[in-house]
Amino acid sequence: MSDSNFTFNRPYKPFGLNVKVPERTIQQAGETLEELVKSPAAPLFEFLEENEAVFNGDVAYEINKTVAQNFTIGSAMRIENEKVNGKNPSFDMHF
Repeated sequence: MSDSNFTFNRPYKPFGLNVKVPERTIQQAGETLEELVKSPAAPLFEFLEENEAVFNGDVAYEINKTVAQNFTIGSAMRIENEKVNGKNPSFDMHF
């Protein structure tokens, strides 16, 4: 009974990594691990993609352009108001 290959009339099969794994299982395991690694960062990349205009300066450019237009239109309106209505009256409140 000192023979280690003897297992009560069954052939000796060592337990270990000698099991054949189907290719599809290996592929699925790889896909699963890839998704596990990518999934925490996916929302961040989606946010960056959706708001790309903010980060590359397009929004700042549009805001500056709108402010400049607002200033130009406001100046023109104040000048025309002064031409039509005259200068604003000024009152000396210090006696």
